[in-house]
Amino acid sequence: MRSFEFRIDLPEDVFDGEFRQAEFAARMRELAILELLRAKRLHEHEALAMLGIERRELLQRMEAAGIAPTERVFHSLKDELDGAIASANERRTRDRKQGT
Repeated sequence: MRSFEFRIDLPEDVFDGEFRQAEFAARMRELAILELLRAKRLHEHEALAMLGIERRELLQRMEAAGIAPTERVFHSLKDELDGAIASANERRTRDRKQGT
């Protein structure tokens, strides 16, 4: 595993009792991990391990960030392929009937 440190200069009064630096840093870490998922630089199982959350929670966070979970992408592709195959079969059947 490789460590990465991100530094940002912020005004002195950004953090206070209601907006804590540690909570902000944790959120930035989560967003970075989600962005790495979006860029396909991490797999979902790696993000799960890094965030220490359950799969259901990761899926919710991915959806909130506009990232489609892998199985949804696969199901969408499968549905599209099944539709194309059914359409081709219908055309073949129609062509055979017209040719007879």
